[in-house]
Amino acid sequence: MDNGARRALVPIENKRQFLEVNPDVLERVDPIFYGDLRQAAFKTLGLS
Repeated sequence: MDNGARRALVPIENKRQFLEVNPDVLERVDPIFYGDLRQAAFKTLGLS
């Protein structure tokens, strides 16, 4: 976030832990959950 991040790629296995993140961070960062690395790459490129 300090470096300008607006999205966070988060493995679906860590979804519950992500909810423990500071509320200030959650307001500023859009989490993108993924199940495997290929899906993460497609989501990052906007290809869903």
